Amino acid sequence: MKYKSSSILNQKNYPIIALGIIWLFMQCFFLWQNGIVSNQEAIKYINEANHFLKTGTFSTGNFLFYSTQILLIAFCIKLKINFLFIVILQILINGISIICFYKIVKNISQNKWIAWFSTFYFLIFYYYHLFNTYLFTESLFFSFSVIYTYFLFSVEKITLKNGIFIFLFLILLYVTRPTGIFFIPATYLFLIIKFYPKQAFKIIAVSSIFALAGLFFLFNFSLGSGGEFDFLLPYLDERIICGVSTISTAHHISIPVEKNSIQGLFYIITHHFDLFFSLSMKRLSAFFGVSRTYYSLFHNIFVSVYFYFIYLVILAGIKNLFKKNKAEVWFLITNIAFMAITVALSCDEWNNRFLFSVLPCFLLLAVISFNNSKNKINAGKSYH
Repeated sequence: MKYKSSSILNQKNYPIIALGIIWLFMQCFFLWQNGIVSNQEAIKYINEANHFLKTGTFSTGNFLFYSTQILLIAFCIKLKINFLFIVILQILINGISIICFYKIVKNISQNKWIAWFSTFYFLIFYYYHLFNTYLFTESLFFSFSVIYTYFLFSVEKITLKNGIFIFLFLILLYVTRPTGIFFIPATYLFLIIKFYPKQAFKIIAVSSIFALAGLFFLFNFSLGSGGEFDFLLPYLDERIICGVSTISTAHHISIPVEKNSIQGLFYIITHHFDLFFSLSMKRLSAFFGVSRTYYSLFHNIFVSVYFYFIYLVILAGIKNLFKKNKAEVWFLITNIAFMAITVALSCDEWNNRFLFSVLPCFLLLAVISFNNSKNKINAGKSYH
């Protein structure tokens, strides 16, 4: 009598095990190489956590949108737990997000090898997963984004339970990083297009006034929360990269309305359009172009080849992009578009972290583009 091999060690699972080994090796390597990174940007979160423990409030309103990380740090300080606890938590949540990413691709492509290659390609982007050892907000935000996307794409019908989960997860994203707000309009479009495809245009048209009013309120609430947010400054000294002035003498621009508001941004665009247009094009070029003059040659080659390959796959199948998975495509594009618009209006991040936050969106768009093109080719062969 022959016995079947263990379900875990079954040959069919070897590719999954290989991905797990690669992921585990990477995390061990990151910890060995970096340790716990509690300096740089982490310092302000640690200081804010100490302030929160002393006063019970944040020093400025903008820290509400980073409160997940701040409260975790405060928890460790209060109970005198080593910050390694947070790093291990970030690594574990990252592991869950990798599993979710694999499942998203497998559900979309119905092909385990496409899912395996896509997840492998996701894993080899060293700079994205490196944040697991940093006490920054990126690691949790990146992972939560993928986990939320997996849940949303798996929803088969709108129920009270699903609605509550979506609502709570959107709040979690919003208070982990302020760009979590972009998931709200993306989710709104996804749900309408997926569950009401025939009436989607009418529903969006009718509800757009209320949706835009809600977004207007939320964006202004975020922009006007104080602290580091200053949307006039990048225009005064023509910043392409946040914190880096490109001119020696700053412009003198006065705004008659609150500068950190949609009205303030609109005033800059309408009254200083040439300046806005010039800066926005340079910022978008830096955002999508990836490379930086201050990076090493290897770094620039690696990140450029990595992202340009994704761009090419998406563009190669652009005609078939909306053939299937329309709701998913609009969700992904909306997230990317809002991030790009934010960069155009303000500045790009020194280490490409704004682009990294939507890396899973680009990868999933590439998967859908490739898969739809493959299905069309296969359908043509079957027809002939």
